Amino acid sequence: MNGPAAAGGMPHDGVTSRWDRITAAAGLLFVALVVASFFTPSIPEYGSTADELAAGITDERAGHQMSLLLGFLADIAFLVFLAGVWSRFRRHEGSGGMMSGLFAIAGAAFVATILIAEGIYLALVQAAESADPSTLPTIAALDYWVGLCTVPVAVAMMIGATGAILSTHALPTWLGYLSGVNAVVLVLGLGGVFESSEETWFVAIGGFGGFLLFLIWTLATSIVLLMRSRHRTEATA
Repeated sequence: MNGPAAAGGMPHDGVTSRWDRITAAAGLLFVALVVASFFTPSIPEYGSTADELAAGITDERAGHQMSLLLGFLADIAFLVFLAGVWSRFRRHEGSGGMMSGLFAIAGAAFVATILIAEGIYLALVQAAESADPSTLPTIAALDYWVGLCTVPVAVAMMIGATGAILSTHALPTWLGYLSGVNAVVLVLGLGGVFESSEETWFVAIGGFGGFLLFLIWTLATSIVLLMRSRHRTEATA
């Protein structure tokens, strides 16, 4: 389809502009919170000993707690952004649209997997002072490998975005191509499951590169939605 689908009635321009502004604000907040988390302490390198994990986390406990708080707030913001973008795709593709549905389902699975990883991270921070230190390497390993499981659902989410954008033009075409490139780069990160060490070019390129592209896509999408909502409001006025 090349235009908005009439599925149960279309919202008027005022409601659509408001939804786009909320979506854009949530996306910008998500990116800001993620960038802010870069300045908090990171978990000691995967493969560290129990003593190294205990010392590294205990010494910077407040910083790790702040990292968790920023992560949880970012999850909330991304869920609002996800709902807003899915709503836009659905208005253009129709209620039975496959690509918008894939984007929504994969996006929800993406956030759920991140929440599981953050829950394990929280357990690691809490256990550093009170639990048997010998359990810390196992918890840290679970956190790392569960985090890697976000890659396949992120790929599916970007495929859904690509298909929805290119088939309906709900967003500029270049955003569709950017999400497609993001999906391809993220696929490289799946090679990390065959490696025993974190320091591999698969994880470095597919993981960090794909994550960076995802942040750029989210930021660009938020800015586009914000600009479109302003133009629509001015045109209505």
